[in-house]
Amino acid sequence: MIDNRKISELSGEDWKKVRIKYHQPNSPMNRENAAKVLFEFDDIMSEIGAPYFLSCGTALGFRRDGNFIEWDDEIDIDLKSEEFMPRFLFLKEKFLENGFIVRPTLRNNGSKMNIFKNKIKIAMSSLSLIGESRIYSNQKVPGKLYERPDKIEYLGREFNLPGPSEEYLTWYYGDWATVIKSYDPSNYVNKNIWR
Repeated sequence: MIDNRKISELSGEDWKKVRIKYHQPNSPMNRENAAKVLFEFDDIMSEIGAPYFLSCGTALGFRRDGNFIEWDDEIDIDLKSEEFMPRFLFLKEKFLENGFIVRPTLRNNGSKMNIFKNKIKIAMSSLSLIGESRIYSNQKVPGKLYERPDKIEYLGREFNLPGPSEEYLTWYYGDWATVIKSYDPSNYVNKNIWR
């Protein structure tokens, strides 16, 4: 059994040396494991009443393919900063209690928390409302897309996508219906998202 708390507290340099044991970047995740980890994440978030959105490649896969994209390497989650930041430390502790490795990053526009379990990474991003856009780090998305979520069912569970999801996916990817197999965002991400 891994000591998830000890691993979670490793320095950035030490984490770089061991993270390959817990997540393989740019390598397809096991979709069965991903579903189990997503459901566990959903149970935790539902228990504490923290609304969230499937985003980026996860939203794309669920809307276009009805599943995780075959070669995706992580689960993407967006939370409004007003929901995420007051719960940030509580969420960190809750995920640790449930056996996740937790790698949080606190910063002004773009706090995030990456959590890992069973070789699956969930990348949680905090989206701040600035003007009419939701901002994360160097990305921007129209804020209205986070006001009325679209619902999508996956293996008997309902999840939120930014809505209307087709508008979100067009904003993020342009021609989102065309399959592009790449781990380089410059090959598939719409230029609109960069601020």
